[in-house]
Amino acid sequence: RNAPRFSYIPGFLKYIIIEILKNSCRATLEVCRFPREVQKRPVSVLVCADERRVAIRISDRAKGIPFEVGTNVWSYLYSTAKKVNSADIEDGVTPLAGYGVGLPLSRLYARYLGGSLGLLSWPGYG
Repeated sequence: RNAPRFSYIPGFLKYIIIEILKNSCRATLEVCRFPREVQKRPVSVLVCADERRVAIRISDRAKGIPFEVGTNVWSYLYSTAKKVNSADIEDGVTPLAGYGVGLPLSRLYARYLGGSLGLLSWPGYG
């Protein structure tokens, strides 16, 4: 198969993809009570293209975002990540999530570069 060809800036695309994957993986781990449950909730990446555009879809089965959260996910400093306690920080553990800038900054980068970033959530599913 031929891989889709498109112009992009590697650093920005990498940032966007990592942020979305990080959110999906964190949400998946939060809903799984046992390690074996993770296998039943895959995070998938689908890349599609035509002659002019490329679409990248990242999906999970982590029970989605509640309706009441709505568009808050695009607000800077809004986060659903659990707060890290001071004991964890003293042990050298640093949070990879929870600052509330990942999705808004990813969307800003995508728009700046002529693309878009959307979110479609099915509460209770993923």
